[in-house]
Amino acid sequence: MLLVFLVMLLAAVAALLTGGRFTRLAANTLTGVHWLAAAATGQLLGSVTGGIAYPVGLLGSALCIGVFLRLNMLRPGVTLLAVGFGANALVVALNGAMPVSVAALERAGLDGLVEDPRHELSGVQTLLPWLGDVVPVVLPGIGQAVSPGDVLIAAGAGLLLYAGMGGTGRVPVEEPPTWSALEAKTAPDNAPQ
Repeated sequence: MLLVFLVMLLAAVAALLTGGRFTRLAANTLTGVHWLAAAATGQLLGSVTGGIAYPVGLLGSALCIGVFLRLNMLRPGVTLLAVGFGANALVVALNGAMPVSVAALERAGLDGLVEDPRHELSGVQTLLPWLGDVVPVVLPGIGQAVSPGDVLIAAGAGLLLYAGMGGTGRVPVEEPPTWSALEAKTAPDNAPQ
């Protein structure tokens, strides 16, 4: 989540620098936002109650996210979001939890322990370990390991925000004056016409 936040912050700054505005987001509403609320609720209830509710909540959440992404597929960045969510869902479904690389945790400055029931350390039995949390994010005091799916989700969310704000891809600059405008400025006022 930290990676997504940082990328979205950078996307917002880039959009502002290239002519985008937060007010343009109101005109670029996403379809089916209630599906995202249902997905968050399913994950929250599943993780709080535990037991069989956890995988059921994850499955329900994945279905809700899938519907939301399908409704918004033509928007910039949504394809990246869909591929990222799909990669994460696949590796979690195959392993029962998100596999985490000890090497990635150590490179990120963490102790290599996983104390979250949604994650497990990668081992020889891990299926598709390269889709797990294998990308170290090295930031002072807030290092973490993320998955390739998380990277795609962050990129998709950033692109969606950038496009929604109306970023143009160009930094606005003042047009240079033409030669005739420069000559008109430098001509004396009493010159014969």
